[in-house]
Amino acid sequence: MENLEEKGTRTDLGPDAIRALRGAHSRAAFARMLGVTPLTVYRWELPESAPQARRPRGRVAQSLRQLLEGGGLSGVSRLPSLSRQEMSTEETARLQPCLELLKRAEWRAAEEALLSLLASGVLRSPGARALAAVGLSHLQRWGREDSRGALATLLPHLGEAEMGLLPEWVELQVHALAANLYASPDGKLLDAGRSDAHVARAEVLMLGRPDPDATCLVRMAQMWSAFYLGDAERLARYSGRVAEALTEVNIPALRLLAEDLCAHEESLRGEATQATRRFRDVAQGSARLGYAFLEARNLAFLAQRRLEEACEPEEALLLVRRAREAAYGGRMARGFSFIFAARAEAEALLRLARFTEAEAVLDEADAVVAELSWTPLNLAITRAKLWLTTNKPGELRRLAAKLATHDGPVQRALTSAYALFVEAAADLSDGLTQRAAEGFASAGLRGMELGGWPYLRRECLLYETAARAYAGQREEGRAVLRRTRTFLERMPSAWHSALLHRFEGVLLMLDGRTREARELLEASLGTFRLSGDVCMAASTRILLARLARHEGDPAAAELVSASEAELRRLGMPLPPDISPPATPSRRVGSVAQGAFASTGLGAEALVVPFERLSVRGIGAPRIQRELMGVLEGLFPGSAPRLEEVDSQGRITLLAGTGSLPATDEVEFGDGCGRRLRVGVAGPLPADGRALLTALSRLSGFALEVAALRGFAAVEEVVESPPLHAPVSSAEEPDLDAELPGFIAASPSMKRLRAELARLSASRSTVIVTGESGAGKEVVARALHVLSMRAQRPYVAFNCAAVPRELFEGQLFGYRRGAFTGAASDHPGVLRAAHGGTLFLDEIGELPLDVQPKLLRVLENGEVFPLGETRPVEVDVRVVAATHRDLSQLVREGRFREDLYYRLHVVPVRVPPLRERREDVLALARHFVRQLTPEGQQPPQLGPDALAALMSHAWPGNVRELRNVIERSMAYGPLPAVLGAEQMRIAG
Repeated sequence: MENLEEKGTRTDLGPDAIRALRGAHSRAAFARMLGVTPLTVYRWELPESAPQARRPRGRVAQSLRQLLEGGGLSGVSRLPSLSRQEMSTEETARLQPCLELLKRAEWRAAEEALLSLLASGVLRSPGARALAAVGLSHLQRWGREDSRGALATLLPHLGEAEMGLLPEWVELQVHALAANLYASPDGKLLDAGRSDAHVARAEVLMLGRPDPDATCLVRMAQMWSAFYLGDAERLARYSGRVAEALTEVNIPALRLLAEDLCAHEESLRGEATQATRRFRDVAQGSARLGYAFLEARNLAFLAQRRLEEACEPEEALLLVRRAREAAYGGRMARGFSFIFAARAEAEALLRLARFTEAEAVLDEADAVVAELSWTPLNLAITRAKLWLTTNKPGELRRLAAKLATHDGPVQRALTSAYALFVEAAADLSDGLTQRAAEGFASAGLRGMELGGWPYLRRECLLYETAARAYAGQREEGRAVLRRTRTFLERMPSAWHSALLHRFEGVLLMLDGRTREARELLEASLGTFRLSGDVCMAASTRILLARLARHEGDPAAAELVSASEAELRRLGMPLPPDISPPATPSRRVGSVAQGAFASTGLGAEALVVPFERLSVRGIGAPRIQRELMGVLEGLFPGSAPRLEEVDSQGRITLLAGTGSLPATDEVEFGDGCGRRLRVGVAGPLPADGRALLTALSRLSGFALEVAALRGFAAVEEVVESPPLHAPVSSAEEPDLDAELPGFIAASPSMKRLRAELARLSASRSTVIVTGESGAGKEVVARALHVLSMRAQRPYVAFNCAAVPRELFEGQLFGYRRGAFTGAASDHPGVLRAAHGGTLFLDEIGELPLDVQPKLLRVLENGEVFPLGETRPVEVDVRVVAATHRDLSQLVREGRFREDLYYRLHVVPVRVPPLRERREDVLALARHFVRQLTPEGQQPPQLGPDALAALMSHAWPGNVRELRNVIERSMAYGPLPAVLGAEQMRIAG
């Protein structure tokens, strides 16, 4: 049954009644009399059908009705019943600590404090209760990505803000937050009109009373609504305003939120490197602050950016895993950030040809899209690439239909443009290349009409180039190629540039310019191989093999057969066979000889290296790696290396192994004030020195351009120690003999083992993190064995196993008589490890009062034993380990921040066993051999035992696995084959 009061409000307090009541008063004067804002009065006077129209409610409506019956506002200066009620001093004092917790993103503590205050009943005024609700809503929105819960918490107080019952500064907070909630990435909430209305109310409240924090929140709401609507006009109108507002903001959590939005603005403008750097900085700042939502969000977007920069897929997967761990630790809901993490993860899996896993990740993300009532366009390009790569035109057409029929409130027109792109991809998969080309052109044109959405535009241009090439439309293809080049100049991406090289190579093959085609295809292949893109490398290899067959290469038939077998093994279709004109151009070399083999090292040999070193969007670290790859291809077995030479002649190795003495070296500058030197070992061909000089000069120019475009400062963003390219069997040192207990069958542990070898010459402090039982002590011992201190002492000290009162004496030593019971001198473990390595296990248990003394040891190399009056010098390398979150202990005041950063020089993470399942069987067999009594034959692991071992989750990690093997071998007699029954794996 309809509420009669609401019905009456609509009829007797309509726009005409409000105007009659206002009479000759201005809206501002009328609003002051009522205790509301002029904007509220304006919305009362709008026609009923207007989207922004509102009707008076509650006590305001009741008072206006009384005035209407009494003949208007004559002689009335203000309605006393509607006056604002200020907060008491006690309420302000009780709320202030909660607000400080929010500013520092200490969400759990803030939530407990606010809920306790609300439950206690000490917050009696509407303003105090509203401010507490603002705090809870804030932490729900930006602490847990729960926009709906945040709005539900704030909603009861919006009416109080409308009626002017709250102190103006509290009302400002309510409207600024409400503006952001209605600009949330949630289809049930996103309402630009409501967001704009709350922005207008906030701006009125700030007239003459500027509030930098509220201003920043308001500008964020305007920009996010523009982003989520895909409204180019709004984006242009509000662009740059958040960065302006950010300069006045001092609240750490709010600054990070604004920086996050600025990164998206930079990405949209094509400022790729600045965006990457800012995503990285926000992720790191959020991790330090304990801000799980922003850390997870920025790691997800950083993974996507790094993929565009042609990073290895494993690096992106690592970033996504860290994002998920942060989200899980912060108790975040599966929100918008989850979609982008899944997109980056699926893209990385696609490049590794792990198609089933990629599809499962996208399916999970689609479920979140449905939960949010959001547009499916954010996953459309990745879906299209997946099904185009695996040749599933039917799936592509179903996706196109889904996009075309999207009727949600979010980005409907832009979603329809993505539908055109996916439909064109289906045509390309079906071999309808001419129709596909027209479809990509239509999708790009539609995107331009909607404001030139750059991400869609880039994909349309690239794939239209491919479709025109495969359709044999050479003139049209070259025209699109020019537009694509121009676009990638504005929005650089190393991966997309490499893909364009491949499509341009196909166009050149059609023109019969096979030499130039090969050069571009080889350059494309070099980038894809270096970036670990299995699919694109395989697709490019078959084009090169077919080109070699056309040119009469005697090894071409074998190459084509091998390339086709590789594509079939990966589950990828064969690309259309391009037939160059009958008269081939002069062949430079055979693909069988490698990407850079040639009949001589003249000018022709420079083309492919030049293309590889000048890829658009490539950063300084990758330029260095490309240079190493080029030199290895041109001069096989020459052990190239790149070094930095400082003004004192000191050398720092940047890339390469440097294992052989250089016979030829060339110095050059990078345009940033650094002097670099590239060297190779072994005899070079007659023109080899000239070629080395040319390549070094080109690299110098490439590094300078990267610096000018901002790419020079972009570092590899991974967990330390840095991940490098997968080490080939020829490059990886044989460490098994040196590290007999270090089992590395999985890629992650092989990389870790190689990184430990690279750390062998360093004296830096290392912190080893990982779950209990993962093998942190094995890593610590490996660091010692591989170091130059291997012949000196290795001392392990468990900080969790020493009584607190004995800790200082055990660690630093003591003199006889220093305390009761000190009957003799004791050197302490630090002096016992002099010249060698000290392993401090469970460093998180180190007593707070002992931490400053350990810091002195790390900084000055001095120990103060108990009872001594002068320090004793020690030379010791410290390796610490913990399964605890030291940054959280720092925030809780249980671990010194200065010691944390002094220990965190080289962090090394040991992955849990569940993340490196390839190691399970290798470790199991190792433990079987290790635990078999001397003189007996080790038993074999039966097939059922192997299956049981692989299916177990191993929550206790390697320690649990060893216990299982030991338990299975404890009962005699020892069988020849250990089955699942003997394993006795706990459920």
